[in-house]
Amino acid sequence: MAQQYFTDSEWEMLVQSPTQVAITVLLADKTDPISFLREVKAAIDFLRNEEERTDLSSDLIKSLSSSLAERTAAESLQGEELLLKREFELLGSLQTLKSASEGRTKAIAHLNEVSNILAAKLPANQASEFKNWLVALARSIAEAVKEEGLLGGRIGGERISKSEAAAIASIEKALSISV
Repeated sequence: MAQQYFTDSEWEMLVQSPTQVAITVLLADKTDPISFLREVKAAIDFLRNEEERTDLSSDLIKSLSSSLAERTAAESLQGEELLLKREFELLGSLQTLKSASEGRTKAIAHLNEVSNILAAKLPANQASEFKNWLVALARSIAEAVKEEGLLGGRIGGERISKSEAAAIASIEKALSISV
């Protein structure tokens, strides 16, 4: 399923869905600034890697990755400079929020709308592939930094905190994924 099957606004909602997943997970915990930035970097790295993958089975994810790659190619910056720009853009969007709760609420509302678009436009198996891809992104971000424990999670700690697990569960609920 390619971009032409969606309206421009629907396609933009789908393109923005990985960012909304990232926001949901990033705002789940009150972490130290270094851990937070590592999670931001993990989100950006995940998306960059998806743009470069050639083994994607889902036509929708391929189309979305291709669209993201086209946007990347149109950028004047490349490599590390482009990654830094994307990190700053994500941080900039977070700065406009009044609270973490507001950010999570808006992101989950966005993902609810994405779920509605997918239900209206795709067979259930194709919608499920895309939704599971978004959840994989959420897990990748959540696992980027060990939470709690001693020495910033280096001793003990959890790969995914309780707050992040709850955020992932809220993403699954918004996307109508049965757990």
